[in-house]
Amino acid sequence: MIYISSPPMEKYSQFVVNAYSPPPRPHHGAGAGAGAGAEEGEDRLSALPDSLCHQIVSLLPATEARRTAFLSRRWRYIWCACPSFDFDEREFHGRPLPLLHRYHSRLNFIRFVDGAVDHRRRFFDDLSVDRFRVSIRFFEELAPHLDQWIAFALEKNVKELSVIAEMKDLIAIAEFFQPFRVPYELPAAVFAARSIQTLDLVFCDLRRVSAAAISLPLLKNLEMVNVHLNDSVLEEILSKCPLLEKISLSLVCGVKNLRISGENLKMAVVLKCSPLSNVTITAPNLESLLFRGKRHSLDKIDVSSCRNLRFLWLQRATNLTDDGLEKIIRRNPKLEVMILSHCSGLKDAFINSPKLWMLVMFKCKHLNSVKILAPSLTALEYSGHMVSFPAVAASAKLDAVIHVDGAEISSRWYGKLRDMCGKLEGCRKLWIKCEHDIDLIIPHDMRKRLLQPQPQLHGLKELKIHVRSGILNLAVLEDGIRWIFPGLRNLYVESDGFTHHFCYYGDVDVGRRRKFVTNSS
Repeated sequence: MIYISSPPMEKYSQFVVNAYSPPPRPHHGAGAGAGAGAEEGEDRLSALPDSLCHQIVSLLPATEARRTAFLSRRWRYIWCACPSFDFDEREFHGRPLPLLHRYHSRLNFIRFVDGAVDHRRRFFDDLSVDRFRVSIRFFEELAPHLDQWIAFALEKNVKELSVIAEMKDLIAIAEFFQPFRVPYELPAAVFAARSIQTLDLVFCDLRRVSAAAISLPLLKNLEMVNVHLNDSVLEEILSKCPLLEKISLSLVCGVKNLRISGENLKMAVVLKCSPLSNVTITAPNLESLLFRGKRHSLDKIDVSSCRNLRFLWLQRATNLTDDGLEKIIRRNPKLEVMILSHCSGLKDAFINSPKLWMLVMFKCKHLNSVKILAPSLTALEYSGHMVSFPAVAASAKLDAVIHVDGAEISSRWYGKLRDMCGKLEGCRKLWIKCEHDIDLIIPHDMRKRLLQPQPQLHGLKELKIHVRSGILNLAVLEDGIRWIFPGLRNLYVESDGFTHHFCYYGDVDVGRRRKFVTNSS
């Protein structure tokens, strides 16, 4: 076997020896302390009070905090005495390592955390821990170490506990390899910790947690990502958390019927959980709700009990109908932001909300029309096939973004385009995004026919066009846009990384224009 020595690792080993040496004994007598400080030339950094030093170190991850040990003999042990621990394997490595060094670096990280915990127990056992976070890619041999680290945090009455057994940016990929990975089985003692206020779990297994042992009376924030559990365990957790204000469930496995309730709950996030089929939320004081169902699933969500929603994001809520949407809006008069995405049950939506200032509708494939009565609306975005807007009653400061799908170019298409532009004529700014420039160029033989039901639109003053596939004829596109909106003062045409800016003065027939070309990349 060939052994390869690594100078950085040798230097790190020496650091571990220095960092975990006992703290210096305090000097006896004020005069002796002052004299020693003067002789050693102690700087202002060393004169900072312990409370301020702990606060500084607590803001740093462990990889940065440990380096403060080199500042002076006093700082050598301060980072281990601070009330916050943040151990991140990725930050510990610093950069991607060769495969040969990866295993040894992981062992060094484990030794580092073990040493920090042991040092804290030996020399600062009487101090509590406010925050404990550990992030490491889990493998089965690591379980005993994680158990010990968590037990240490619980002994110190930790308030914020984060156990991240999988890198969060790899979770989306990890779900495809779920059968080949074993999650970390979290100790049941975590759910009997009466001091925890924030609990963040990633890639953990809670299926064996006893319902009788659960008691989290101070828990306010709960976040679970790629966690394995079942309906009964989750319901018991929620019922034993009377102060819960925020819950976030992402890629949670094993929950079929999700019931979220709580008098103090302010925010709920449910993202791509499986095999989820029904979600019922009974939280009268809930203010923010974000729900995203999995693709090709039939997730049903019931928010009929909510009365104080301010932010609502529903994606792939298959049971959401026109009547259901109207009831949600009517029962939540404080609603300010609403995002509806891939809600296939919507056909003729009616948005009647007095305080709504932002509305986004994205890829609702069966949608035919959208009627808007929202006097506070200042931001509107629509993406999908062409729909009609029977009425748009919004703020005079409305900025609208429309992503049009021009797959079916016909006389009916141009009629809908003209009608949509007519309803959005009162916008302060309008931004239309399309695939081809031909999508927005109404043929000359159709223009006279379109003028019969409605005249040209003189209200819009500023328009931005974004063409994704390039512009074949800029002059023809400008002429087509100017025919629809002859009252424009500024026209921006973006394509291929360039922005063509046209400024107009006066009427379309007698006006003058200036053209500016800028690189928008």
